Amino acid sequence: MKPLLKRLFAAAALWLPFGSLPTASAQSAWLPAEGRLEITPRYVYQSFDEFWIRRDQRMKLPDDVEQHTGTISAEYGINQSWALDATVGYTRVETAAFGASTKDDGLADSRFGVRYRALDERAHASAWMPTITLRAGAIVAGTYDEGQPFSAGDGAHGGEFSVLLGKAFGDTGFGLYGEAGYRLRENPVPDDFFGSIGVYKTLGSFTVNAGYRHIQSLSGVNIMDPGFTFPTLKEINQLFEAGLGYQDKGGRFYQVFGAFPMYGRNTGDKIILGVSATFGF
Repeated sequence: MKPLLKRLFAAAALWLPFGSLPTASAQSAWLPAEGRLEITPRYVYQSFDEFWIRRDQRMKLPDDVEQHTGTISAEYGINQSWALDATVGYTRVETAAFGASTKDDGLADSRFGVRYRALDERAHASAWMPTITLRAGAIVAGTYDEGQPFSAGDGAHGGEFSVLLGKAFGDTGFGLYGEAGYRLRENPVPDDFFGSIGVYKTLGSFTVNAGYRHIQSLSGVNIMDPGFTFPTLKEINQLFEAGLGYQDKGGRFYQVFGAFPMYGRNTGDKIILGVSATFGF
C-alpha cells in the first residue's frame, strides 16, 4: 500500500464530535511499515445552533455551541502484522446558549490501541480480496466537566473493538474504506455501535474521499425525558464525511476534511471541519 493511500485512511475518520460520540480515530486497515513511526497533529472545529431531541424533533438554540479540539496521534509498526496507536489532546467548548457564557475545557478522552492485520490484499491470489485488520483499544476519560449541557465529552473510561477494511483497485486510483465496531463504557454512559463506509480517488499527489458514518448508542434516554442527564443520552448520528489530501515530495501528508449531519437524535446538528498533517520517521 502506497504511503499516500495509507495516510488517507488514517485521516478519513479524523473528526471529534460532541457528547458521547467517539474522539478522533486515526486508524485504518493499513499498518505503518515495520519500525516506522507516524505522528499526526490535528485541529478540529465544530459548531451547531440546533439539536435533535427524541425522534425527528428539533430545537433552536439562542447561541452557537462551539468546540475546539487539538490532538496528536501516533502509530508505530511493530512488524508486518502488528501496530500500536495512541491519541491524546485538549478540547474546549464555549456557548452562551444557556444564559451566561459557559466554558468547558480539559484533556480530551485519550485512546490507546493495538491492531492486527488478519488479511493482506497484496498477499492474496484474488484481486478482489480486501485488507482486513482487527483493533482493540482502551479509552481514558478526559478532565472536562461531563455533567454540563453539551460538554466536551462523556467522561467515561471504556474499551472499543473494531474490524477495519480497505481495498485499492489496482492502479486505477480508486479504493474503498470501512469500519464496524463496538464501544463499551462504564455506567451510566451507554455502549455504542459505530461504522463507516467510503470511497477515495487518487489524482497525482492529491486524494479525495467521501463516505457515510453512523454512531448509535445502544441504550439510554431522550432529552426532556423525566430525570435525564446528558451522559446517559441515547445518541444517534449519521454523517456525510469528505476530505482532500496532498502528499509532498518528502512523503508528508496534509488534509482538510469535514463531516456534515444527515440525521441525529439527542445530539447537535453540527458541522465539523478540520486540518491535519502526518509525518513519518
